[in-house]
Amino acid sequence: MHKYYESRKRARKNWRKSEKGKAWDKAYSRRPEVKARKHEEYLQRLAREASNEELNIINSERFINYERR
Repeated sequence: MHKYYESRKRARKNWRKSEKGKAWDKAYSRRPEVKARKHEEYLQRLAREASNEELNIINSERFINYERR
C-alpha cells in the first residue's frame, strides 16, 4: 500500500464533508452523462434482481415437485 494512503483517504473524506465538496458532488450528480450512467446502472440492477427472483421461483418449484414424487 502507498505510504500516503491513509492521510489521503482522510483528506478526501474531510473535503467531501466540506461545503465546497458538497457543492461539487451536487453539481457532478446533475451532469447529463452522470445521470445517464446512473440510470443505466439502475436498470441493470433491476434486471439482475428480477433474474434472481426468477431463479428463486424456479428452484422453489423444483423443490416442491421433488417432494411430491
